[in-house]
Amino acid sequence: MKSYRLDRTHRVVELHGVVESEDASAAERHVRTQLRRCDTPAVIVDLDSAELWASLMNLLVRLRPFAERYGVFLCVTARHQQVAEALREAGLERILRVTRTLSQARARTSVCCAAASPRPPASTVGTRLKVQLYRFVCPDTKGRAAAQPSVTYDVR
Repeated sequence: MKSYRLDRTHRVVELHGVVESEDASAAERHVRTQLRRCDTPAVIVDLDSAELWASLMNLLVRLRPFAERYGVFLCVTARHQQVAEALREAGLERILRVTRTLSQARARTSVCCAAASPRPPASTVGTRLKVQLYRFVCPDTKGRAAAQPSVTYDVR
């Protein structure tokens, strides 16, 4: 299993030879690590196997909510016709966003999830919170008129 950065918005994780449950668990750990450390808004899982095993299908279904939890758009590329048909017959084509080529996956992710723009840096949120806190603690008094007392007392 290897992964590489396709461009600034896409990371590709290749899955080859996932047949048994031990292979699937190792592949799941690898992909979950990639999703946690992902520096791109979209991850394309590239399946380059001629057959689709139940363990691989279960792995892909488990990865989708995990990717959503981390805010990563997940797309699956099935290079072989049999694998693409098996995913379609299982009803997973829309859930897993199955495509046949990497270029189709790039097009689908850029349309569906605003992947064309990079994620804002984490410091932006902190900066916004500081500005909001500053505005709350130190309100702008320039535009306000001076407060006039509503009752005047005559002290003699």
